Amino acid sequence: MTNLIAPLSSDQIEKLTIEAIHEHRAALARAEAAYESWQTAEAAEADTAVDLLANYTRLMLAAHAQQLVLATLIDRLGFIPRVLPS
Repeated sequence: MTNLIAPLSSDQIEKLTIEAIHEHRAALARAEAAYESWQTAEAAEADTAVDLLANYTRLMLAAHAQQLVLATLIDRLGFIPRVLPS
């Protein structure tokens, strides 16, 4: 991934980093909502609990992958840009 962003300017990297921060925040929000749904179904012993756990797991894997992208961009940029809440 480092080779992909190597030719980019600092301004381009900063823009990508800010976008990645927004994407990561959204990914975490989706995973948190999935976790709450799973926990509610689990507590109610609902038949959907297994499917909801699988969905939560998928979303957490995606959030972790997004975190790796974000960490690479921040490392290349050299700082964490200021990003306002969405």
